[in-house]
Amino acid sequence: MTGHISAHPKTIVMRSLLLAVLILPFFAGAQINRSAKELASERIQEYIVNKLFKNKQYSPVSFGEIKAIGNNQSRIVWELVHNFEITDGGKNSIQQSTATRQSYKFLFYLDEKMKVVKAETYFTN
Repeated sequence: MTGHISAHPKTIVMRSLLLAVLILPFFAGAQINRSAKELASERIQEYIVNKLFKNKQYSPVSFGEIKAIGNNQSRIVWELVHNFEITDGGKNSIQQSTATRQSYKFLFYLDEKMKVVKAETYFTN
């Protein structure tokens, strides 16, 4: 014997598999949450551009974490906070372009298919 401990190859494989089985659900859950947030972000952007602020320039600032809501009496399943800016281009009396930028923070409520059901907002700047 040379004085070092060597593990049997079967033991190493079994330990590796056990570790993979224990860690895999965490990675899968993280991937599902990331995909859900991406879909929700896309739906929210469409909602803002097509329904709330038509013909205005939209610039996303940040999306919060998507959170599940445990309310069984409504069709709202998810909520997500979104900060963004809207630029409104206007004309003054000399026909010069005057663009104003406003920051908003919305709390969006989504259904199980990630469609916007309700939005609450307040003006931040």
